Amino acid sequence: MNNRFLADVGNNKIHILNSKTKVCSEISPLDFINLDIPGLKKGDSIIIEDAHLRSRENVSLAQPFTIEELISLKKKTSSKNVSILLFHQKKTPKVRVIASVVLERPDLLEKTDINDLKSIDYYLEKFPEVFLRLKKFDPCSLEEHEKKMEHIYRDRINLTEHSNEARNNNYGIKTEYSDPIVEWIKRNLIHLASRLPDDTRSWANIEYNKKGTHLNEGLKNYTSGKIKFLYQVINTIIDPKTGEPRVRSDNGKPPYWKYVKSVYFGLTPYHMKAGVTASNYKWHKRKAGSSCKKSMNLESKKAIKDLDDVREIREAMTSSDKHLRTLWREVRKMFVEEGIR
Repeated sequence: MNNRFLADVGNNKIHILNSKTKVCSEISPLDFINLDIPGLKKGDSIIIEDAHLRSRENVSLAQPFTIEELISLKKKTSSKNVSILLFHQKKTPKVRVIASVVLERPDLLEKTDINDLKSIDYYLEKFPEVFLRLKKFDPCSLEEHEKKMEHIYRDRINLTEHSNEARNNNYGIKTEYSDPIVEWIKRNLIHLASRLPDDTRSWANIEYNKKGTHLNEGLKNYTSGKIKFLYQVINTIIDPKTGEPRVRSDNGKPPYWKYVKSVYFGLTPYHMKAGVTASNYKWHKRKAGSSCKKSMNLESKKAIKDLDDVREIREAMTSSDKHLRTLWREVRKMFVEEGIR
């Protein structure tokens, strides 16, 4: 069975944790570049925080390798059939919390290279599906990275500007403000509601009256504050300035869910700061609106106590994201594919 090695950078050394033996060791950056890691074999994988394998553009202890060294590392991993996967550094404090609580090891809360390695290893062991979603190492310079991200930043800024304008006008609820999204919702909300699964419709607060025969009056008449979330979702599909599909700035085409979930909603650790729309969804809908009130904040009265609590939080987040995907895809199908205006 293939093994995995956890790596971290500190004090011009690379700390290594062998996941199988749980033995920690130290090697030099040169040893790491040459894959001279004790016990490493063909088919094994190395997990390291994303920030450490970005090219060094100046004197930085966090980024010890030049782009040339990273390219050399990539070639060696290919020739030796070893994979390098990236764990996002923003997630590391969370996994230290989980490991410290579940293992009853408060010492793991302290930020140290060894604690990071032990906590990430424990997290991947208990949640193996996370391992399958880790990003593969692909060396690029800062200039190349910024060029890759240029259209993403541009699309987020454009979406945020539209979102802020609508929010400043209360999304047209009980105001004279209107735009193509407002008008589309007024015309098509009943039709949209009829196409959604009951659980997704309920999650999105698109509710029927007590008899289940008609939409609630506030929704039907566009006077309910519950419309705000729906507007924010549709804003990622319809351009409120033109009334046409919102398109990616790199290819001029309407995006699919894979692009939208990471770029607009920030549903990936590698795009955590994804703008207003992502923040509104993750904090106000997915977290505050969840039936799961367990918390990763150890000072909370509902702080996690065991792995079941962690799983409950993860399952609630996953359920919310699935409903979002269902809602988003249905609106896109109606507007982009079927041309419903």
